[in-house]
Amino acid sequence: MFDLSKLGDMAKLANEAKHMQEKQEYFQKEQIELLKKISKQLEELINLTKNKD
Repeated sequence: MFDLSKLGDMAKLANEAKHMQEKQEYFQKEQIELLKKISKQLEELINLTKNKD
């Protein structure tokens, strides 16, 4: 027969997995923004160094 308690456990696991995925996506976006900022600062530094010569 069909065990409803296992269905509840599966739903709980799926919900937890969804929350973990949302957290991972949030942190990935944060990392991307930080990398963009670092990249922009490096470009500015390179340009300043080139213009010094």
